[in-house]
Amino acid sequence: MRYILPISLLVLSCSGAVSAQQSNLKQWFNSVDYTKLDSKLNSADTYAVTTHYYFEEQQSSGVWDDFGYLDTDSNIGMRYFDSDDDNTLGAFGEGFYGNVFATFEIADIDNSDNYSLGLGYLFTESLKVSARMQQFEYDDTIYLFEAQYNHQINDTDYIGFTIETDDEIESWDISSRYFAHLTDDNYLALDVSYLNIGEDPTFNVLANYYFSKNLALGIGSNDSDLVLEGKYFFNNSYYLTAGYTDYEQSDVYSIKFVAQF
Repeated sequence: MRYILPISLLVLSCSGAVSAQQSNLKQWFNSVDYTKLDSKLNSADTYAVTTHYYFEEQQSSGVWDDFGYLDTDSNIGMRYFDSDDDNTLGAFGEGFYGNVFATFEIADIDNSDNYSLGLGYLFTESLKVSARMQQFEYDDTIYLFEAQYNHQINDTDYIGFTIETDDEIESWDISSRYFAHLTDDNYLALDVSYLNIGEDPTFNVLANYYFSKNLALGIGSNDSDLVLEGKYFFNNSYYLTAGYTDYEQSDVYSIKFVAQF
């Protein structure tokens, strides 16, 4: 019965938000995801439902799925994940008190021994620094440190950077996003990430071109594997995303429906 909650929240959001469709200011973000892994050895299906609420309205950056780089408002959410092997219901959130903020995440509320707690400081509207602890039931506790910086070029364009490492400075997670208004309703979003854990670093890149308010197409690479993505926006409240990744010896297909109000 507990897994009905996130699905119910999404249904309620879709049925009661006619007036919100007229505004580019959004507070409540909901999504349903389906992913299929298809290979010669096996196949797997996963489902996810996420609901995410901000306590302040978020302003879109010019397209209907971008709301800036940094989160600077208190927010809370729930995520349900279902695979062939397991299903979980988790919760996460971030609370601001002035410039100080705290974060929490529980991947599975049935197993509270695995959780994450963090504390950080917002130096300006452009710089966030935080530290968090990840507690595991059957493994050592790890400590992670993160810095996020956003350079706002103009009203719509920006470039953002995120760097995260552990307390022994052995793992690195570095990512960046460049967002730019080109002409009329044409925009470009470029996402780049580098993950180095152990001796097997990965580099990912994805470029999305917005042909209009309603259509965007993307192409990229996931550790040298081809990535294709398409987005169709019905309006500023509902859109679909479909993706394909040629992952090693497998094909990965995904589709996501988003409702935001």
